[in-house]
Amino acid sequence: MSRTYRKYYEVIQDTFSVQYLNDHLNPSYHQPGLFSRKDLNIPDDEWVKLRDKCWIQNTWSAAITPKGAFFCEIAGALDMLFDGPGGWKIEPGWWKRKPENFADQLHWCELCGFALEGKTFTRDSQEETDDVSPRLYELLKNTGSPKLKSGQINPVKITDGVINDDSKPEDKRFVVGNRYIAKYEDRFHEKNSVLFQMDYSEVVIADGDGFGERLNQAIQGRAAEKIPEDMRWILLKQAENTAADDLKEIIGKRIFNPGSLHLGEGYIFFCKAALSLRKIGFDRIAHMKSRDELVRSWQQEKVIRVSDTEEKTALKRNSIQPGKKYAIWGAGMLGEFFEETAELSDAQISMVCDKSEEKIGKPFGRITICAPEELMKRPEDYDFLMIAHHLRFEEIEKEAVSMGIPKEKIVLPFEV
Repeated sequence: MSRTYRKYYEVIQDTFSVQYLNDHLNPSYHQPGLFSRKDLNIPDDEWVKLRDKCWIQNTWSAAITPKGAFFCEIAGALDMLFDGPGGWKIEPGWWKRKPENFADQLHWCELCGFALEGKTFTRDSQEETDDVSPRLYELLKNTGSPKLKSGQINPVKITDGVINDDSKPEDKRFVVGNRYIAKYEDRFHEKNSVLFQMDYSEVVIADGDGFGERLNQAIQGRAAEKIPEDMRWILLKQAENTAADDLKEIIGKRIFNPGSLHLGEGYIFFCKAALSLRKIGFDRIAHMKSRDELVRSWQQEKVIRVSDTEEKTALKRNSIQPGKKYAIWGAGMLGEFFEETAELSDAQISMVCDKSEEKIGKPFGRITICAPEELMKRPEDYDFLMIAHHLRFEEIEKEAVSMGIPKEKIVLPFEV
């Protein structure tokens, strides 16, 4: 995570409810995108089935380019690359089109290799080489491709629809059960991540007259020092002998959102870069007479009691335990991920439930999906219940507890 990420940390957390980090430290194997099915002699009837199952089209996104809107961002990119006719008019509801309305853009699929998963190969993206089939190689020559001129294009040799072995790099694939981060602790901790870094000053300001003026001085002070604003924090104490041992114990071990105000016994802890301070304004702060006024003026959802910090940080972050039996609530993609990860962790998935009537009774791996009510009928079948919904975890947890499932049995295994 870069310093720029830290600079905008508060805004990012306010904007995005879920974030997935790809730092490219692990090898990332990509399919060749510039590949034509016609070079592999794939007939039309087989091609239509492959195209309709394309993972990009089914799980990725539509796109808007300077030339219009496209059902698939790869189609939009190819239209830009090969000077195509452009996309749909950008207007309200353009994105509501269904596959049967894609016909005027499906010709771009003929120049895309992503629907050919399993029929081509992969290459480590860090090699920065594009593998292209013969038809695409000719098109790139006609466009005057800078990458081709620089020697970063590998023209794949194909004989009678079969890729020659000498054209293939080592083929490795990433599947959902693989651990993306092999050793999380080695890659993200207080010694190697900028997110943990902070510099703070202890300031003693008693309530009463002059409180606001002295607080303003503390907030605006040390401006000449070459310390980024988002790393400058203030530990504001009411009296010299106020202890903040509970706070100092967790500083350096936890990441603090610079937008939060941490409220302790006799002190508050906040960052000079907090958006709340900007919204309050220095004039208003100057007229404050107590720290309670500052706390009341802060965005209330960002006021955190330090005594709760450790509990909230540890909330439900249970690793999957070998030898234990787990039930899964949620038969979606995250549920599939939990199932595969449990197998890798030598744990057992014994039940899978979902509230969707369309899913109940359908297979989920080797298990038949059941209704959540079955969890209460078969409590001996599982040690823990994994909720496979990040955004709805608390909502489903409350529902499960109301059904009689002990709260200590409910987990959301972030560290999988």
